[in-house]
Amino acid sequence: MYLEFYGLKEKPFNILPDPDFFYLSQWHQQAITHIEYGLMNGDSLILLTGDAGTGKTSIIYRLVLDRREDTLVGVIFNSAVGGDHIVEMILTELEAELPENPTPASCLDALQQFLLDVYTKGERKVLLILDEAQNLSDEALEQVRMISNLQAGKDNLISILMVGQSGFRARLRKARYSQIVQRIVVSAHLSSLRDQEVAEYVYYRLKQGGVDDPFSVFTDEAVAKVSEYSYGIPRNINVLCEGSLIYGFADDIKPITPEIVETFAKERIEDGLLTVPESSGMREEDDLSNYVKSLENRIASLEASMGIVRRTLIKIIKAVKKNSDKG
Repeated sequence: MYLEFYGLKEKPFNILPDPDFFYLSQWHQQAITHIEYGLMNGDSLILLTGDAGTGKTSIIYRLVLDRREDTLVGVIFNSAVGGDHIVEMILTELEAELPENPTPASCLDALQQFLLDVYTKGERKVLLILDEAQNLSDEALEQVRMISNLQAGKDNLISILMVGQSGFRARLRKARYSQIVQRIVVSAHLSSLRDQEVAEYVYYRLKQGGVDDPFSVFTDEAVAKVSEYSYGIPRNINVLCEGSLIYGFADDIKPITPEIVETFAKERIEDGLLTVPESSGMREEDDLSNYVKSLENRIASLEASMGIVRRTLIKIIKAVKKNSDKG
């Protein structure tokens, strides 16, 4: 509808995950680095959290695409199941054979045997991704913990990536979840984008959509309004930019102005269709102290990531050296 008017070849702000439009912010890169390290290390439980719309599903798709050659990946998008059925669902997702009369115990035995068969062949690792993990019942979480215990010698038979909203972390802090928390070696959290990252996100997606000059579509002031009303959440950014393009096209306005963004944003808010993320608070530039603390956390997190990369490289070098010595 508006593509030709704004010089686009594709819609740049589709809310569905698209690898070609995936903007890799420092938080997404950090999360992927952590997860990749956990998978290479064979960790049994890995945790990824973030508010709705921060890009968790995009990371899932990225992992599936990147690991399809050497890893058997199963993804369960609906985790709102009871403990009696989750192992059966996992078997089905991994295309493993189900017992004749499935029970939680027989399904767990079947899963263990299946994983041992895959491990013995030595061709692929197994990764299970549980999306919307905050919906897992206590019984289902206990089954996940038991699955994470499955081993062959010192090696874990499966890596499980639990992906959930921010509140899932608070839930796991309760004492009754201590056993499963103790098995989480690697964890990452997706935070909202800051103003500069929002601008980079918007202009990156416009370029991916075929625009040579993204500033001819959105002014800097318009992008600032997008950042203000989106709270730095990618899904909100997509909704605001898509709506603004439609409104701008209808009124024959190019580039998009801050007034257009604000008009559309206020309509969405009045209709209850644009809400504040649960963990962001009102992201108006916080207090100075909170902002400084956020920067300190980012620096600490980046330093931790560098440590992970360093340890990973050392491990790879040792493995290569060991193989060369054998040759």
